[in-house]
Amino acid sequence: AYYPEAQEGGYVNGWIAGAITDGGSMGVVGPVEAGDAVAYINGFAAGAEANGASNVAVTYTGSFSDVALATEAAEAFLITDVDVLTGTSQSTVGAVNVAAENEIPWFGTQSNQEPWSTDQVVASQVYHWEIVLDDMFEMIEAGTLGGEVMPLTLENGGLVIEINGCYGLDSDVVSGAASVIEQIIAGDITPPA
Repeated sequence: AYYPEAQEGGYVNGWIAGAITDGGSMGVVGPVEAGDAVAYINGFAAGAEANGASNVAVTYTGSFSDVALATEAAEAFLITDVDVLTGTSQSTVGAVNVAAENEIPWFGTQSNQEPWSTDQVVASQVYHWEIVLDDMFEMIEAGTLGGEVMPLTLENGGLVIEINGCYGLDSDVVSGAASVIEQIIAGDITPPA
């Protein structure tokens, strides 16, 4: 499977974040500056800026698994009065906790992070691997053992934005996000990778 399209989900999350921000200042906790982490972060920043955010700051911890570093990075953003946080990697559980404890909206990626903080997780970009798994198994059975690109996108349903109904987004923001998704699928918006 292939998921550079993380920028698509990042863009939608960022656009929603831009709609709910008060001061336009957002913090992003990244792991290593590579792969789908960069794609998500670049997409998030572009979506946020397209919807009025004035400052999207990014900190890379250099680790996919160091929860303490992700926590410290999120705490450092509190000094700059960010009003939205997001991040990508397995270590973001620490950053989500910082968002929850300080009542700062959080945008998740890779999986639905709502269970980590029902009150603060606004939306999550979620990979639905089952979209490509059946095709992968069929290819393996047919003797194809690699060399095929199988993207996870908003268009094929392998990438989905799951909005937390408990957060209470305005209906205009929800419909605006749906419109942004339609525009990405149609090719009218091309988020940066």
